Amino acid sequence: MQIHKLSLVASLVLASIAAQAQVATTPETEFYGLLDVGVRDSSNQNAAGKSKSELADGALSGSRLGLRGKRTIGSVTALYTAEAGFAPDTATSSQGGRLLGRQLFAGLDSDFGTVLGGRQYTVAHDVLSRFEALGFANNAILGYQDANYTGLRYDNTLKYLKAWGPLSVEAAHSFGEVAGSNAGSADGVGAVYVVGDLTVGASYQETKNVTSAYFGAVAAAQASKQKVFGGGLTYQWNASRLYAGYTDSKLDVADYKNRVYYLGVNHQATSSLQIVASVQGDKEDHAGGTGNRITSTLLVDYFLDKATDVYAEVDYTKVKDGWIALANNTALGTGNMFGKDKRSGVMLGLRLKF
Repeated sequence: MQIHKLSLVASLVLASIAAQAQVATTPETEFYGLLDVGVRDSSNQNAAGKSKSELADGALSGSRLGLRGKRTIGSVTALYTAEAGFAPDTATSSQGGRLLGRQLFAGLDSDFGTVLGGRQYTVAHDVLSRFEALGFANNAILGYQDANYTGLRYDNTLKYLKAWGPLSVEAAHSFGEVAGSNAGSADGVGAVYVVGDLTVGASYQETKNVTSAYFGAVAAAQASKQKVFGGGLTYQWNASRLYAGYTDSKLDVADYKNRVYYLGVNHQATSSLQIVASVQGDKEDHAGGTGNRITSTLLVDYFLDKATDVYAEVDYTKVKDGWIALANNTALGTGNMFGKDKRSGVMLGLRLKF
């Protein structure tokens, strides 16, 4: 894919934006946060097949603290986001202990579009998460596609976004920052179109030298180019939003291919109560063998107000053949199934936004 020239395009856009800059307004800054925590019980949590009960990070959203701000300078807006993730049960930093591991970027917005630079969500995540009913949930079993296929977040990323009426597009380049090589770099493009009650979209992303980011299953000697293509749609039908999506992930040297189909529904039963169901089916091909995975989730979510909700969630995952090896890796954290072929879980959670 030839979007490595994104940095040149972005530079031209920035130059055009700078030409519009005039008198600055008073900066606007917002402090915000979210806490999602719950009690979870799930099966097959060690090699002996024992269950575990725990106070855990929430099923739906990663807990965070952040600052975001903007400053208008004539027809140009300078903006930034600095966001830290943490585990609410232990008060430790998430994202590998990074200080601002969820997001840290700055940029400029104008009629020419928006240019952002820093640690950001990938294009594949931005687009594909819209078409799964739980948005690729925070829990590692439920949202397994995000880190392993979409990459979720990349460092050193330059992103461009632009909307024309119902159509919005984005492109990103992540710099590998290796002298004389494109190792570790990534490129992505995506588009979303909204017409009435229907939303459709698709994305394509290439990442070089993928290793442990893929289920911890790829050794350094098999560092691979990962190509991820996907798309989907949502449709608002009366009180229900219907979801359908597809993700196709391929690694060349390590020879892994995954094709995932997902369906879901979010039904707004009352103004305060929503019921969400999601099913993801994953077919794996590797080294002449195959494997299958089904992950299903049912969630009942009650909003006490706009910023506070309580939820009950149940889930079941079944893996077969080659997928057992993918799900058996300590690098997956809470997604590790310890060589077992199934896991069931139940969770009661509380989510607070401020």
